[in-house]
Amino acid sequence: MNIESTDGIENLLKPHIVSAELKSSGLEALGLLVDGNGNPAKLWKRIRQHCMEDIPDIPETPEEIPVNGLHLNPPGLPRLGVWIMPDNRKSGMLENFLIDLIPHESRGLLDFARRSVELAEKKGATFKRNHRPKAEIYTWLAWQNPPGKQLHEAVNFEILDPMNQSSAPFVKWFRSLFEV
Repeated sequence: MNIESTDGIENLLKPHIVSAELKSSGLEALGLLVDGNGNPAKLWKRIRQHCMEDIPDIPETPEEIPVNGLHLNPPGLPRLGVWIMPDNRKSGMLENFLIDLIPHESRGLLDFARRSVELAEKKGATFKRNHRPKAEIYTWLAWQNPPGKQLHEAVNFEILDPMNQSSAPFVKWFRSLFEV
């Protein structure tokens, strides 16, 4: 499995990017995983419109992204899936999803990290307001053993709980799309 970043939705939605990826040799499935910052419903409409214009003979796509993510089987092409972080409904990003994977016994420390981030803002921290969840989870990760793991490492090392019930819809979407 190969994970590639397009460095934002604007790059992903450039003409022919998705259709070219779907034509990659040996590709069995393509998952589009995007942050739902702002308005996830509006973002879905953009993605849907782009796919309908960019992919010939794409199967009918729903007006709203399904709560359990989208799976399509375009004729003669690999499977295509779309997931809008954190849960296809709420505004947010990967970090919002991962915060929900923080184990219950560490929620007190997460609350302390949130208060610390709030205090840092008041003291002049320059992160963007909509990046506050990033600051919160990375602050929390800095206080783990070992400190400072990257997000994927935190899942792999089970610092974050990948079996948390809140992750079930995403895990089901992912496994179904990639037949893991």
